Amino acid sequence: MAKQVDTVRLQELANKWLTGTLSKEEQQEFEHWFNEVSDAPIDVPSFHAQSEDEHKQQLYTRILSRIDGEAPKRKITRWLPYAAAIVLAGIAVTWSFLAPTPNDEWVTLDVQDVRPGGNKATLTLADGRTIDLSEAQSGIVVGDNGITYQNQPEEIVNLKAGVVNPLALSTPRGGTYQLTLSDGTVVWLNAASTLTYPSRFIGDERTVELEGEGYFEVAKSTVPFKVKTLGQEVEVLGTAFNISAYTNQPETKTTLVEGRVKVTLLDPDSDRDAGSSRILAPGQQATKSGSVLALHTVDTDSYTAWKNGYFNFDGLTPAAAFTQLERWYDIEVVYQGKVPTMRFFGVFNRGKPLSSVLAMLKESGLDFKITQQGGKRKLLVINE
Repeated sequence: MAKQVDTVRLQELANKWLTGTLSKEEQQEFEHWFNEVSDAPIDVPSFHAQSEDEHKQQLYTRILSRIDGEAPKRKITRWLPYAAAIVLAGIAVTWSFLAPTPNDEWVTLDVQDVRPGGNKATLTLADGRTIDLSEAQSGIVVGDNGITYQNQPEEIVNLKAGVVNPLALSTPRGGTYQLTLSDGTVVWLNAASTLTYPSRFIGDERTVELEGEGYFEVAKSTVPFKVKTLGQEVEVLGTAFNISAYTNQPETKTTLVEGRVKVTLLDPDSDRDAGSSRILAPGQQATKSGSVLALHTVDTDSYTAWKNGYFNFDGLTPAAAFTQLERWYDIEVVYQGKVPTMRFFGVFNRGKPLSSVLAMLKESGLDFKITQQGGKRKLLVINE
């Protein structure tokens, strides 16, 4: 039978370990519980999980069960939001591998070290080849015979006349890029987004597909322009609007700046009209949540500021604001203490280092710490 332990102290150590803030002495103390006090190593064969994230979650559940079994039952909720960084070895993971190697240690960074995102994108061609686009350029143009940068006449890709090729432009976390389609429509892609489009439009409609966020200025034409996202279609004739359709977010938001658009729910299985649609006027936003499509009047600047190089946090919840910081500064946000519930107000330049934004957010009573392990960076939001 394992010895009785101080679960309050263990909770404190677990919290620090998960956020990468354990001192060497505390790490040794934490390891002692797993390697000496606990009855047996905690392991989960990796072939029981379909992904590394699922594997980590299964192991994490075992840890909670083991801690609950060492003392009178009590809920340990303070560190539930944190993601565990687990060292994988072979087909099993055990706590004998808790101690990180020197290359795996979390180190504290100066917030000034976290630079903003910039012009970064990858162009995927019809044959599967990919081209890393120049960070010195801000966008590309699809012409009749090829694809060029906005400010350079030299072709990046040659396009055969009369042939329609499927293409895709993708931005990583911390990246943004602009695209001028063959009809003259201009699209700005926000971070962690992909636009799939043809090299030229033919037939009775112009259709593209979006995952992530994009701002569209659609060239006027008698041929309808359609943007498809997961479970939704936006149809226009000539207008400017923003769509936020990240797959890891519960809502898809279509915000109309000028013109007129029709937003229609699609059956996710058949990609056909699901029978619910809304016509938007300028200043309105259609929000898709599951099978519900709602219409609201909004301040469009709050949803399009990113295109002009700003964060607009006026009235934004911390969770929504930090999600934007995650994508632009390529960081993971975790919380120490309660997840803050106040509202943020302010407009911030996206071209500044992370420290510039955090300095303003500290006025709300929060504090911050940046840690890094290898190429991964975490922003610890301290709310105590």
